[in-house]
Amino acid sequence: MAKTQARAPGGGRKPLNPDVAQSAKVMVRIEPALRKELLSLAEKHRVKDRPKNLSREIKNALWHWVKRHEIPQLHNSALATAISLLADRIERLTGQSWMDHPLTREVVREHVERLVAHILSPLGKPVTVPQEIKEDAGILLTLLIHAIPRPGSRRLEGTVIVDDPGLAMLVNDLARHLGSEPANVETRPALVARREQREKERK
Repeated sequence: MAKTQARAPGGGRKPLNPDVAQSAKVMVRIEPALRKELLSLAEKHRVKDRPKNLSREIKNALWHWVKRHEIPQLHNSALATAISLLADRIERLTGQSWMDHPLTREVVREHVERLVAHILSPLGKPVTVPQEIKEDAGILLTLLIHAIPRPGSRRLEGTVIVDDPGLAMLVNDLARHLGSEPANVETRPALVARREQREKERK
């Protein structure tokens, strides 16, 4: 049986949800090896009992790229790059991964701590951190610990609910990148709307 288009009350076609509407098509050529990798990821991330979806996988990849580069402050990007570069070069020196090699892990831990202590050395006299900021920063830290548990430890049980879709995507992607499963971090529309409203009121 042919499917009929949903109609709006006035008789016209029912408008698509702006979050899922196709606004433009982008044509791009990719190498066969990259297409194979994308198909492999699409199979890994496919919804249960549904066929893999290459288009969805590419759109998710593009959203991830955009979210990763939403950080406008170059000093924050530089901090992350410095840590990544240090860990990568240490792994090349030992020929092992810090994920499962004790010696490499100890060298990476020691030198990352020294690097961060140098970059984030105190600017002056001690300051008192407001409780609200301390709590919010603590939540972010808990999310990252949830996404990257120590060897032998488990992630938090159940689902973690946040009010930032971009944060949820990045944390899940980080967990999936280091393991086989996402970190089960989700958002709820009502919470997202409340956060966006608060941000508008601050402006």
